Amino acid sequence: MNLLRLTSGVVLLSATSVFAQTTTTTDPVGFITLNAAGNGGGGSPALSFRSLGMTRAVEYQGSAETVGANSLTDNEATWTDNQFNGANGSFFVEITSGPRSGTTYDIQTTTAATKSLTLVQNLAVGVAAPVSFKVRKHWTIATVFGPNNEGGLSGGDTASADKILLQNGAIYDSYYYQTVGAGGTGWRKEGDPATDAGATVFIPEEGLILKRSQASSTNVVLMGAVKMGQTSIPILTGNNLIGNVYAANMTLGDSGLYTGNAQTGVAGGDVTGADQVLIWSGTRYETYYYQTAGLGGTGWRKGGDAGSDASGTVIPLGSSVILRRKNGTGFDWVVPQHPSGL
Repeated sequence: MNLLRLTSGVVLLSATSVFAQTTTTTDPVGFITLNAAGNGGGGSPALSFRSLGMTRAVEYQGSAETVGANSLTDNEATWTDNQFNGANGSFFVEITSGPRSGTTYDIQTTTAATKSLTLVQNLAVGVAAPVSFKVRKHWTIATVFGPNNEGGLSGGDTASADKILLQNGAIYDSYYYQTVGAGGTGWRKEGDPATDAGATVFIPEEGLILKRSQASSTNVVLMGAVKMGQTSIPILTGNNLIGNVYAANMTLGDSGLYTGNAQTGVAGGDVTGADQVLIWSGTRYETYYYQTAGLGGTGWRKGGDAGSDASGTVIPLGSSVILRRKNGTGFDWVVPQHPSGL
């Protein structure tokens, strides 16, 4: 078995993926360690801006001979009704060929008779048959942190437990592992202590915030598969908490964020006018932008230092950043595979 080691303690192994046909391939699998920082005994909770950085295993891989507005039909499919939806959990499709490779869509229904998948969202313009795709199950709070909090976050009630914050439009929903108080034991959403929240889905590209009130830090080990190929991440106007989806560091320079076209990447400008990338330093956010105007030359810069090249600034594996889109409409951030040679 081929053993690969990447940065920050990631261990990758070679493992067999499941295919629709008889063909097989090997996808790296392994683990990453997500650190939830402690507050050192201070009064305020410590915040850790994280991403999952691993995917779940491929459940099905094939090629669609027919593409509808929100459907894929694979003539070789052997799936059963509702295999990838409903009581079996939440699944999604990733397109893996063509100009919209790396885009993802939630599965609404799986139909055996027509060999089709109906998707919640419409497929992006440019997805055309024949097109290859992969089906994976979504991560949930219970599968990442354990159905009984095996990940080791501190439980308690809504006031004392560690929190997992997930963005929901303009606000964050807060989740915790309840061990005391009315409503029973288990994962709960703040404000609803009686309903099991363990099946709450993590969107692959979205970041999460761990909010810890304990003095010491703790580590959550996540076992999974490595994301292969490019990834297309929708960026909306305003603030976007976006995770590094790869099991490797990336830099601003090789992230694909700046393309020279504000319709396909961040808009350049000066420190006040350009789109911004905010990276958490451990105590505060540092602001970065792509400079195309003003003194100091052209390229990635850190706020307050217009003359130094910041293209080597790292977006670490297992971390998230805030992408502040200040200009015009949104765009799809096409992220190259990291590491490129895997």
